Amino acid sequence: MILNLKLVESFMEQQIRFNDNKSLFYNGGKSALGPSPRTLCWLLEYRAQVAKALERIFTDGLLNHFTIKLAEQGVRHFIQVNQFMQFTSKDKLQLAELYKDQFMRIWSLLQNERAEEEVLQKFFQRHYQQLKTFLIQTNGEDLFKKYTMDPHLFWVPCEEYSADLQVSWLGLDKENLHQPVLDLGCGPQANLVHLLRNKKIEAYGMDRQVEESEDRPFLRRMGWMESSFEQEQWGTIISHLAFSNHFTHHHLKADGEPEAYAQKYMELLRALKPGGSFFYAPSVPFIESFVDQLPQYFVRRTWVTPTQQMTRITRLD
Repeated sequence: MILNLKLVESFMEQQIRFNDNKSLFYNGGKSALGPSPRTLCWLLEYRAQVAKALERIFTDGLLNHFTIKLAEQGVRHFIQVNQFMQFTSKDKLQLAELYKDQFMRIWSLLQNERAEEEVLQKFFQRHYQQLKTFLIQTNGEDLFKKYTMDPHLFWVPCEEYSADLQVSWLGLDKENLHQPVLDLGCGPQANLVHLLRNKKIEAYGMDRQVEESEDRPFLRRMGWMESSFEQEQWGTIISHLAFSNHFTHHHLKADGEPEAYAQKYMELLRALKPGGSFFYAPSVPFIESFVDQLPQYFVRRTWVTPTQQMTRITRLD
């Protein structure tokens, strides 16, 4: 059996799929997470080949690239499970270092021919415990309390809505939008950004899951909390269910970061050009009542459903 980087990646992917719907935080009994039967067979029957493949990754200088790629995939998976998780660039590097350490440890274990299934099981248990610690360190404990109650995951996904629905909900007048336009949390497909650009509107999108490419330079794969917004840069800023949902979540969470979100919110308002507007839903009354007292902004809320409002904040000339 000849092992190369692509084959190692394929085994990693099947291992991730094996644990795809299992809770890392379940504490009602024995954790369901662990190595798949295929992974155990691979490591035990082909230990020499696996060790050599890992050595090649180390000596060819591929370990950093490989673990950074794994960390990116891991963060994407965490966010798909729960949209309220937040990770900085520093967090991703920390996760990559964790993966790097695990590769070195499994390589060391494979050198010992007496290391049988029990040793490998303990290795994976330790790995998942370290992942759990990483998530608590980066996102706090409160976010994961519900995941302790069931061995299987429940999902808090990021939903991506059609561009027309977003236009309707936010009351956007496509013909008279101040430009340029920024869609915060545009979603992986950036539906609204593409709709606006097809109408010759200078629009840009930002999202943690959108794919960047040379033919789409108007899309940025980044979270808004990591971004800096220059003053008087944008004619229109749009955020449908993205920023305000996260802001409210952190406002209500015991170990949340409402101050950081409040600062970013005010930074976004300062990023508006005179006459520009910030459109978002749902409304965030606990901060809007403060903004409404500032002479340079006009706050208007509109009911879009019997229970939910959208907000438009305009920077006055």
